[in-house]
Amino acid sequence: MTEVLRDSKSTGEMIQLVRVARGLTQTELAKRAGISQAVLSKVETGIVTLDDERLAVFAEHLDVPLARLTTCEPTGGVLSACAFHRKRNSLPVSDANRIRANLDLRRMQVEALLPLRDGEVTVPRTPPSDDDWDSPETIALDVRDAMGLGDGPIDDLVAAVESTGAVVIVADLGAARIDAIGSWPAGHRPVFMLNSRTPADRRRFTLAHEYGHAVMHELPRSDQEAEADRFASELLMPSNSIRSELTKLDLPKLVHLKPRWGASMAAIIRKARDVDAITDHDYKQLNIALSTAGYRTNEPVPLHEELPTLVDQAVHQHLQEGELIPQLADRALMTVNEFTNVYCKGSR
Repeated sequence: MTEVLRDSKSTGEMIQLVRVARGLTQTELAKRAGISQAVLSKVETGIVTLDDERLAVFAEHLDVPLARLTTCEPTGGVLSACAFHRKRNSLPVSDANRIRANLDLRRMQVEALLPLRDGEVTVPRTPPSDDDWDSPETIALDVRDAMGLGDGPIDDLVAAVESTGAVVIVADLGAARIDAIGSWPAGHRPVFMLNSRTPADRRRFTLAHEYGHAVMHELPRSDQEAEADRFASELLMPSNSIRSELTKLDLPKLVHLKPRWGASMAAIIRKARDVDAITDHDYKQLNIALSTAGYRTNEPVPLHEELPTLVDQAVHQHLQEGELIPQLADRALMTVNEFTNVYCKGSR
């Protein structure tokens, strides 16, 4: 290893980012690369600088082009400081870090393929006010206006979110305990990764929840999870529009309302209580009925799958303009094999 002129801190951070995204420990990568874990630790913190020959060894074992490790974003932390994730149970730290690192890698890839133009993100960030003047509900209604929606159900939430310049990715996150992760670093697009393992009705509410975080929580707040849930509920089911449909609720009526509003039966029951369309007693009884029917884990009437198109359209446009897949892989700083598997399975 010899000293070369390069930003050793940024390179070290990028090695760490890709390593974590690949699910490797320092010990595992060090063994593959033929160095000690102690040396790798110094590489990742920028104390030791690698020459191109040694970096090429790391690139091979991390399955990335050498340029991925040497073309780095500004330093300041490898994992998204402003990432939000929605989880169902306790998520192991190793899984959380791996998923956050994958989010950062995917964001860098997407932005190479789909550069952000001025004014393309059309939803402003609005934090809730402590006096509830700007409540999660009013912010959600403002977002609906920005999306050009009326007062009724949202036919395709993914398309509505992408219409505001955000990127949605549906992928297997490699863990059943997390539904989604998203981030919106300043000067970048909002990017949301949704777990393909989750059912479509839960995925819709999850996307709305993560979108609420992106819009409202540039700075953390103590009650931000509850605020994101309130935002999601109002985005999907505006109170003034749905309230009249929430009286005399029972399971058959919930089965009818679910596909109409694109929300789970459980979410509709909660909405009915929040808008005072049912009593607390009714709320409890309806939830008992859901559990008794086995609908807590498997609701009837599955919703149709909503798939993102924004990145696919960008890749298709590049191909239409004459770029080849190897060129696009170089642009995204990915191997051809990984790029093809992730972004253009149908374009071989």
